[in-house]
Amino acid sequence: MRHGAAAGGAALPPPCGRLHAGVLPTLVAGLARRATTPATARQLQAQLLLRGLPLPARAAVALIAASPSPRHARAVFDSAVRAASGNVYLWTATIAAYAKHASSSSPSAAVDALALFRLMLRRGDPRPNAFTASSVVRCCSALRAVLEGLQVHGFLGKAGLGRSAHVGAVLIDMYGNLGQVADARRVFDEIPARNVVVGNTMVACYVRAGDVAAAWEVFDGMAERDPISWNTMMTGYLWQGETGAARGLFEEMPERSVNSWNMMISACSEEGSWVDAVRVFNRMRLAGFQPDAATMAVLMSACAQLGSLSVARQVHGFLKKGYIEMNCHVLNSLVDMYAKCGSVSQAHSLFVETSLKDTVSYNVMITALAHHGHGREALHLFNEMVLEGLHPDSITFLGVLSACAHAGLVHDGKHYFDSMRTNYAIEQSLDHYACMVDLYGRAGLIEEAYFLVQTMPMKPHAGIWGALLNACRKHCQVEVGKIAARELITIEPRNPGTYILLANTLARGQQWDFVETVRQSMRGKGIDKTAGCSWVEVDRVVHEFLMRDLSHPNSDEIYSILEHLYLQPA
Repeated sequence: MRHGAAAGGAALPPPCGRLHAGVLPTLVAGLARRATTPATARQLQAQLLLRGLPLPARAAVALIAASPSPRHARAVFDSAVRAASGNVYLWTATIAAYAKHASSSSPSAAVDALALFRLMLRRGDPRPNAFTASSVVRCCSALRAVLEGLQVHGFLGKAGLGRSAHVGAVLIDMYGNLGQVADARRVFDEIPARNVVVGNTMVACYVRAGDVAAAWEVFDGMAERDPISWNTMMTGYLWQGETGAARGLFEEMPERSVNSWNMMISACSEEGSWVDAVRVFNRMRLAGFQPDAATMAVLMSACAQLGSLSVARQVHGFLKKGYIEMNCHVLNSLVDMYAKCGSVSQAHSLFVETSLKDTVSYNVMITALAHHGHGREALHLFNEMVLEGLHPDSITFLGVLSACAHAGLVHDGKHYFDSMRTNYAIEQSLDHYACMVDLYGRAGLIEEAYFLVQTMPMKPHAGIWGALLNACRKHCQVEVGKIAARELITIEPRNPGTYILLANTLARGQQWDFVETVRQSMRGKGIDKTAGCSWVEVDRVVHEFLMRDLSHPNSDEIYSILEHLYLQPA
C-alpha cells in the first residue's frame, strides 16, 4: 500500500509527517466517517497502526459505527478505551453496535451489551446518557429479559433519564414486546412531552396486544401524526378483521406512504376483493407512487386469483420496465400468475427462459401443468428437476400427485407417493393422502380410496373426506358417500358444500327422500348455500357478478340475456 492511500480516497500523511496534536483527532474522525464499508474502516485502522498513531476517541466512535460486526466494534473499543476511558460516546457507540445485532434468535450480542453496560456502571465514569440507555433497553427486549428490563428502568428513573421522549419510546416498546402492556402505558403517561414517535410506539404496543380500542384512544389523542401512525392503526383494524374500518382510515389519511397502499391492496386481496385490489393499485400509480417488490407480490397474487389475463399482461409489462428487480421470487410469482390466469403456455415460456430456477420455480411450474391437465409433462419436469440436482420438497410432491390424479396415472401416483419416504426422506402429510384419495377417486377406485382413509397413520382432515365424498358423487357410491359426509359434518358442521355434495350423491342414487331430509337439515340449522360469484372480462374491464345480486346497473339486460341462453337448446 502506498503512503497516503486511505479509506474513501482520502489520504493520511506519510509516517514521517508531523501533525499538530489538535488536528489529528479531527482529521482521523473525518476519514473514519468516510470509511462507510467494513473494508475501508479496517484499512484506516491498519494505516493508523502502521504509522504508530493513537486512535482518537472521535475516530474510534466513527469506526465503531461503521463496524461490520460487534466483534470488530469491540476490538476498536478495546484499542481506544485506555486513552479515553471517560468518553461516554465511545461506550455508547459500542453498546449500540451490540444492540444493532441483538435479536431473540441471536442473543449473544445482547448479553455482551448488558455486560459492557454493567462494567460502565461499576466504573462510575462516564455516566450513561439517554442514548446509552435506549440501546440497553433494546437488548433487554431482544432477550425478553423482564427482570433486567425492570432493573434498567429503575436505574433510568434514578438517573433522571426515564421521562425523556427518546428513552420513553424505547421503554414502551420493550414492555410491549414483553407483554407488559400496563407497564408500557404507565411509561407513556409519565412522559411530559410526548412526540409522534412515543405515540406511534404506544399505538403499536396496543395493536400487538390486540386492543384496537385502546390503540384508537391513543391515536385519536395524538397532537401530531405521520404515515407510520396511520399505517399502524390500519394494521390494528386489519389484524382484527375490520377491513371496513381500515379502508375508512385509509381514505382519511392526509399523507400516504407506499406501505399504506400495500396494506390496502393486501387487505382487498385477502378478503377476496381482487378487482378492488387492482383498482387500488391503479389509484396508487395515478397518485404518483412507485410500487415496490411487496406491492407487486400482492398484486400478482390478486391477479392470479382474479384470472384476468389482460391484467396479468399489464402487470408483466410494468415489471419489464425495470422498476422492480427481476429476482427468482418475482419470476416465480409471474409464472404462477400466468398459469392461474389460464395461459400455461406463457407461464412455461417464462419458466424456460429464466436461468434463475430454484425448487420453488419447479414447484410452481409442476403444479401449473398438473392443474391444466398436462400430467405427463409435469412428471417430465419433475425428472428434469432431480437431474438438475435440486431436492424436491413436500410441495413438489403435492404437484406431482395432483398431476397423476388429473391424468389418471394411478400406478405412477402410487410410485411417487411411496418414493417420498424411501427415496427422499419426506414424510407424507395429510395433504399428500388427500391427493392419493383424489387419485383413486377420479379413477373410480372407491374401495381403494376408502381403504387408504381407514388405514392412514393420522386422523383424516376435511380435505380427505371431501375428496372421497366427491368421488362417491361422481361414481354413484352412495353408502361410502354417506360415511364420508357424516365425518365431514362432524369436522365442519356448518359447511354448506358438504350438504350439497351429499344431496347430489343421494340424488345420483335416486334416494329422493334422503335428499329432502338433507335439505330440511340445512334449513333447520340455518345453513345457506354460499352465493356463487363469477368474473367476466370485457374490453379489458373485469365485471364481478354475485348470484341474485341486482345491484349492477345493467342487471335487467344481464338477466334477460341469461334467460334467453337458458331457453336455447343444448
